[in-house]
Amino acid sequence: MPAARSGVRGPLPAHPNVLVVGIVPSLTWSVTRSLSLAGHRPVVLGWQRVSPMQLVADCSYIHWRNVRWIDGELDAALIEQIETTCRERSIDIVLPVDYPTIMLLADHGASIKAARVAAVPDAKLMRTLHDKYKFSGILSRLGLPQPQTEIAEDAAALAATQLPFPIITKPVDRWASVGFQIHHTREELQQRIVGKQLGADFPLLVQDFIPGQDVGFAFVARHGQLIAHAAFEQPSRGVRRYFDAPRLREYVSLLLRETGYHGVGEIDTRYDPKSDEYRMLEVNPRFWASMLYATRAGMNFPDLLMHLEELSPETGFTARIEPVRLSSFELGMSRSVLLAEEAMNTVLKFIERR
Repeated sequence: MPAARSGVRGPLPAHPNVLVVGIVPSLTWSVTRSLSLAGHRPVVLGWQRVSPMQLVADCSYIHWRNVRWIDGELDAALIEQIETTCRERSIDIVLPVDYPTIMLLADHGASIKAARVAAVPDAKLMRTLHDKYKFSGILSRLGLPQPQTEIAEDAAALAATQLPFPIITKPVDRWASVGFQIHHTREELQQRIVGKQLGADFPLLVQDFIPGQDVGFAFVARHGQLIAHAAFEQPSRGVRRYFDAPRLREYVSLLLRETGYHGVGEIDTRYDPKSDEYRMLEVNPRFWASMLYATRAGMNFPDLLMHLEELSPETGFTARIEPVRLSSFELGMSRSVLLAEEAMNTVLKFIERR
């Protein structure tokens, strides 16, 4: 846990200089805007050479040069640019925002001497939680509710599934619903297998489909102890509603305690109102897509994370419970960074094909 091993000790200044490090523009913007609303003007080290964030007063944007990947993870050599930026900009604390950058800091953050690194989960734990099948195994061991789950290593195993239909399939190590599919009948599944129309490559996670509504559970934890949290749903497009969910809070508290989780995260769940049951689906060991809504509801998770060591265990749920919308400016910026993100992904796919 780099927050405890970094080269800088002692409390943060009253108005710390923050470096936001991000590969995913939409998450980078949400964290940056949240920090801006808390009175900070962070420096952003971002992957895109040209970004909409360069046009706003919320931050100072720096292009992160020569970003490259080794075996699916960011090159450790990129730590040098973070260290240099910290020294040049008198940075007090580094805040990684997405899975690749949090993994980079979890593995190599201890080598940063010019600033402290915000709390991040243990690297081994992150890799385990990122694998949806391994996460399912943890839930099974702890007796926590989840859909019926199995792994399909190939088409034959998928076709032979005994799970009740409808079922869903998704890759074990992707996020943002990449590769997610619902198969309503065995015949529909078989047609997609034969027609090579599955949304992702094998191995695939296979689960029975839980009717009901999606509920997210956002949290900040300190060495396995739940400190701040908020459950939320999307009652309509562009709206989030935050609430306390005691039963779900108990589930998450057990998971965090047993894993020793340290940092910020969000868990996707499914709530079936007919049976009044929650099912835990997957965990995002990072900031999440709708986080800016939580900030607008009064729970600024990036700012909470920066001050994690100072927070009381009674911080708990403090969000407003009325439906929350973003401002026109925030919506416009969110759309702009998403368009830039999609363009970046298109370029990356083109490079991969070559």
